[in-house]
Amino acid sequence: VFTWYDPGKEADAASALIAQGADVLFQHTDSTAAMTIAEEKGIYAFGQASDMQVYGPNAQLSGIKNNWGPYYVERVQAMLDDTWTSTDTLRGVREGMVRFAPMRNMSNEVKQVASKAIIDVMTGADHPFTGPINKQDGSPWLAEGETASIGDLMSMMFYVEGIDSQFPN
Repeated sequence: VFTWYDPGKEADAASALIAQGADVLFQHTDSTAAMTIAEEKGIYAFGQASDMQVYGPNAQLSGIKNNWGPYYVERVQAMLDDTWTSTDTLRGVREGMVRFAPMRNMSNEVKQVASKAIIDVMTGADHPFTGPINKQDGSPWLAEGETASIGDLMSMMFYVEGIDSQFPN
């Protein structure tokens, strides 16, 4: 949808994906439109930036929850201390900036596998971008055991194998 917040476009995109056969939705936009459509259409979805369970009590499987409060406190304190500098910040599950909504509407077996995956990422036992991973066209990207650096991830201009959609230019 090429926007962070446009409930109409988000709802249209969700409906189009469902019409094409999608049975699980995940978005990186800021409204609850995709979750609401998933609930209405009887499919599953993941929330984005917050627990969206109230908008999809039967649809939501889990979701990413942003936990930016400690970061904001840190940055404001740096400003007050006159130590603030402009910097890129990348923190995730391991640092606690990304959390997860409770897992719902799935079997206990799936919850256990998902919980283990989250713990493995938090502890560094696993990295989601560890090879072998190919680019969308099947050409090699990461060899067996090779892990993408943050620079590689931040400059990715391609989808990986298994993604059907075309990368936007």
